[in-house]
Amino acid sequence: MTPLLRLSADDTLASRSLEDQAADTHAVRSALLRADGLLDRGRPASVVDLCRTTLRDHALCVRSAANMVLMLRKAGVATLADAVEAALTDALQSRPQTVQLRINRGRLLFALDRFDAARALLMAAVAEDPLNLPAINTLTTLHLRDANPEAAVAIWQPPFSAFPDQGALWLNLARLLAYGGHRDHARQVLDEAEPRCHDNRHAFENLADAIRGTQSATSQAAMTVELFDGFAPSYDKVLKNIENRGPDIIAQLLGQLGLPKQRKLAVLDAGCGTGLCAPGLRPYAKLLHGVDLSVAMLKLARKRKLYDLLTRTDLASIGTLPPGPFDLIVSSDVLVYFGDLAPVLANFARILRPGGWLLLTVESQPDTARGWSLATSGRHKHAAAYLRRALQAAGFAGPKILTETTLRMEMNAPIAGLGIAAQRLALFG
Repeated sequence: MTPLLRLSADDTLASRSLEDQAADTHAVRSALLRADGLLDRGRPASVVDLCRTTLRDHALCVRSAANMVLMLRKAGVATLADAVEAALTDALQSRPQTVQLRINRGRLLFALDRFDAARALLMAAVAEDPLNLPAINTLTTLHLRDANPEAAVAIWQPPFSAFPDQGALWLNLARLLAYGGHRDHARQVLDEAEPRCHDNRHAFENLADAIRGTQSATSQAAMTVELFDGFAPSYDKVLKNIENRGPDIIAQLLGQLGLPKQRKLAVLDAGCGTGLCAPGLRPYAKLLHGVDLSVAMLKLARKRKLYDLLTRTDLASIGTLPPGPFDLIVSSDVLVYFGDLAPVLANFARILRPGGWLLLTVESQPDTARGWSLATSGRHKHAAAYLRRALQAAGFAGPKILTETTLRMEMNAPIAGLGIAAQRLALFG
């Protein structure tokens, strides 16, 4: 008899190839994204069919299985939701009770809003391994949900003592406190972080601006290089864990536009990172050119062997961009590192053919007078109305597609975003 649920190799230590794991991860993520859209369109029966097919054909990680449970409950299918949850609980309980298992189960229970049980498991994990940062991060989120910032700060004391010069740890806690609405505590932690942030000064200043409400002379380019050169080795794994949907959203936008997969287009992947969008762009591209500010990220992108060209580029500096012209420019989860988008969008327009397409994702916010803001995550949020104005000022038509979506999960909460497709005007300037 086929089990209702198979967990992925990351959670069961099963013997499966990396290729199979990657295929399952992509297929499950795409299926959940489609199910979310079906739910928005009031088609719960189709959601159930899609979930059943996904359960039959693919192994799910713990987080994806928990998200499926939540989605099935939204669709009003409590019986199947309960069955998937029970199967997941049984699968986890059948394994030896390790620290990692307690963390996995704690995260699962947290995702399913069973906060007391999640807290007990995570506290047990941290008591056994007080330097386990994933467990500490999740437990911090629970303490902040309980409006208990003092408890959140307390569980960070062992890693602070073990790594006294690691300013990044202090910045992480300051960001979590600010994100949870505890700005006074965040400022105190930030004061402690400041003398420890010799090697990540730009990241410190960026976060300090968001928490203190200041405006330093922080270089966006320098901050980005500092962040992503260090982030590169773990980038793909982290984005998998937070269920990053950027490449899937770009694929959906391409499908909605109906562009032919005939490898005829000159395509620029603007802010390509490690190349997560490349597999979805390659079928459209005669030329696929990836650019990024981080050399470490470009080196990893090169290993995918999907790009024709890779170059180091500052999107805000036209002199560093390839001259084009391009038929399609894609920028997935990149413009969140810019506030005012006017310079970048103008640069895109200059290297895009008349009639060419720009596809992008951004984090969203309600409209304000300025239209964008620096969040405590260190990233910027932009309003849809601001995007329309900025695109039109840069020489684009009003967005052909502007869809509200979820970009990723952060602290077990969805990050709201926009997926946009806009066409450069054939006659401009």
